[in-house]
Amino acid sequence: MAERNYWKRMQRKRLSRRSLMSASARAGVGAAGIALVGCGDDDDGQQTAAQAQPQQAQPQAQQAQAQAQAQQTATQQAATQQESMEEQSVALLPGQLTAEEEAMSMTPEEEWRLRFHWSKLQNLPGQADGPKYGGTWTLAHLPAANWNVLGPNANTMAAFAPMFYSQLVVFPMDDWANAHYYLNEGDLASAWEVPDPTTVVFQIQDGVKWQDKPPVNGRDLTAEDVKIAYDALRDGSFLGHSMEEDPVPVQASSYTAVNDIEHDNASNTVRFNLIEPAAYLFNNMMNPFHVVAAPEFITDDYTVLDDWRNTVGTGPYVLDFVEQGKEWKASKHPNYFKKDPRTGMQLPFMDALHGPDFIAQRESEWAAWETGEIDRMTMNDIFDYERALETQTDTVFQVTAPPPAWQPYVTFKDLNEAPFNDVRVRKALSLGMNREEQKEGIYNGLAAAGAGHNWTFFRDDNSPWGFREWPWTTEELADGGVFDAEEGRRLLDAAGFNDDNPLEFSIAMYTVPGPYLNLFLLVVDQWRTNLGVIANHQQVDLETWIARLVTRDFEQALFTWLVGAEMDADGLTYGKMHSESPGNFYGINDPDIDEWTQAQRLELDVDKRSDLFELIRQKELENMWRIFAVNPYRIAARRGYLFNEIDTYNAWNPGWGATNTERIWKNL
Repeated sequence: MAERNYWKRMQRKRLSRRSLMSASARAGVGAAGIALVGCGDDDDGQQTAAQAQPQQAQPQAQQAQAQAQAQQTATQQAATQQESMEEQSVALLPGQLTAEEEAMSMTPEEEWRLRFHWSKLQNLPGQADGPKYGGTWTLAHLPAANWNVLGPNANTMAAFAPMFYSQLVVFPMDDWANAHYYLNEGDLASAWEVPDPTTVVFQIQDGVKWQDKPPVNGRDLTAEDVKIAYDALRDGSFLGHSMEEDPVPVQASSYTAVNDIEHDNASNTVRFNLIEPAAYLFNNMMNPFHVVAAPEFITDDYTVLDDWRNTVGTGPYVLDFVEQGKEWKASKHPNYFKKDPRTGMQLPFMDALHGPDFIAQRESEWAAWETGEIDRMTMNDIFDYERALETQTDTVFQVTAPPPAWQPYVTFKDLNEAPFNDVRVRKALSLGMNREEQKEGIYNGLAAAGAGHNWTFFRDDNSPWGFREWPWTTEELADGGVFDAEEGRRLLDAAGFNDDNPLEFSIAMYTVPGPYLNLFLLVVDQWRTNLGVIANHQQVDLETWIARLVTRDFEQALFTWLVGAEMDADGLTYGKMHSESPGNFYGINDPDIDEWTQAQRLELDVDKRSDLFELIRQKELENMWRIFAVNPYRIAARRGYLFNEIDTYNAWNPGWGATNTERIWKNL
């Protein structure tokens, strides 16, 4: 691949390769980064067909011999590549490259992914000293606006829920976990079996206790508690809930194959009886807002869950205090049931968590980082990277590919109402986006165009594990990735809009300064400059903006990035696109989409399921129901004394999907 300047920013300096190497040398250590993207990352072939696709069907492997064989072959390939990668990186600290890698011609984008690779975290100085107990993990983290894990905003609770609640299955996150994929790991479930294709039996951990807060007051968890909680998640038919008056929970689409749930307190088991095989079930159950809430709080009055004081689970930490707009605090659950699977030590390691709210207060957040008040910080760009390194020389960095479909995009109020009922208008707006300018101007090249689908579920025979990795190519995205202002103007003219009659509409976005807001403002300017479109932008506070997506409370269009990360592609296809799914906030109503999204739920053959996803992706690009901008990589910084605080391609900490808070520890 030819050398390209990915780092040239509008009217700003470029961070050269020499500068990058010098900065890494000053730090002594860097961080892990997952090399999920683009050209030349042969060492990151860990996203196997078994892990990327059928973990949700892993317990159902007997149902399809062909699928089982594909899993076995892919797992063998992954093991071979894992051994090779470990051999190559055994002497490397994060931030370092081998001599051979240093001599390679790479774009800065490629180099960052390789230099800051997750596999090097194991070699960090201090790892051999721990884990250690004690201390407080302080993280800049705004309190949830709504604490209802069963309400319409439940998926946003994924940033908090794993700290306080448990679920049947989760995925591992620590410095030893492969950040390229996830495996099913028991949480409340100590084991599970599939005696036949439509039955799943979970064995519940012994000795699980609710947190010692009213009204549960530290009592033992029962199998019946778990049954009631999952009944609440799947259809809302619990304790007087009115299906006619109240919508089903957003988690419900994951459980449509469940006929009923049985429990046996004597054997401490919960049995899921399915109507049909469900290829997606296990992965979807790992979504970190599919949590077990206490029966005492599952009532027909959802508002009882809104108050933070009612946040009572069986998770590693107890929420003690919240002051909206300022901070939240939590302490360790003294009777937590889990142990660290790597060391066998009792979890959690930290005594307490503290989340000061620095939203829209970036300089205050920087001050907290530079004085050591907070232990980790998200970097917006390479200039933040340099600043963090200069002020805290022990900083550990991680560059992570974005979660599939955590892709900034435009959604419309009503696809059946003019002017957005005309596909020519939607395509024109997409063609008027210069995504290369977005990538370079906002993110210094550390971003890529994309689509709102889980890229790890698409076949790619050129990869050693058989599935594609980030990013999408321009050719794959067609009009969803191409910049062609002339064609865009032609389409608008055909739809009746021109310089004398310009397309004009309102579009909402939040007011929080930062790259996402900058990207939105650039998109609006690109439409004006390239197409003559007048987009009257309305900026609202963050909480209002989040609510507007799920309630559709905006005038014509909304710029957002809350597609919602999902553990399985089903959540981004059926969950977001089927006409009857409660998570379809976009008004997508297409018979082909309904047919294909339903079919992939039943399909246990890896290749056939991938083909269905491709049909769904192509149909959306043809219709441009949502218009996707570029998606940035994540640059996270943590202090050198902090361990197991990592990101993966589908979960960030802090952020959506963090299941590893219980494993974070400090070496002070």
